[in-house]
Amino acid sequence: MSTPEPPVPPEKPPASSVERPGPSAPTAPAPRPPAAPVEEDQPSTFQPWLYLKIGLLLIVIAYAIGFVVKNTRQIKIDFVFGDANVRVIWTILLLLAIGMVSGMLISQLYRHRRRAKLAKQGRKPGHSH
Repeated sequence: MSTPEPPVPPEKPPASSVERPGPSAPTAPAPRPPAAPVEEDQPSTFQPWLYLKIGLLLIVIAYAIGFVVKNTRQIKIDFVFGDANVRVIWTILLLLAIGMVSGMLISQLYRHRRRAKLAKQGRKPGHSH
């Protein structure tokens, strides 16, 4: 008795030939026309909230520019191990950054302690039971 031979795979066409989808190749669905008209085709309408937001943003930007311009005077800051002459705006921005980082770190510390306390009590964070 002899063992059957494995089937030989068909030869592939050379790589230089252009591949065309055969009857078994799936074809992409035909694009459908949009059911409703696109917003770009509709006439524009007055949007008061948009203009209010843009106006407020411009006011905040103008205020920030004025704030920087008015605080360019140099001051002498005495650090513990030395002193420096810096502009007031850099001092304000440095203190703002220190305050933001400190606030985030304190928040993380509080959250960590609260989770540890709740885990010790066998409760999940977020449940007030």
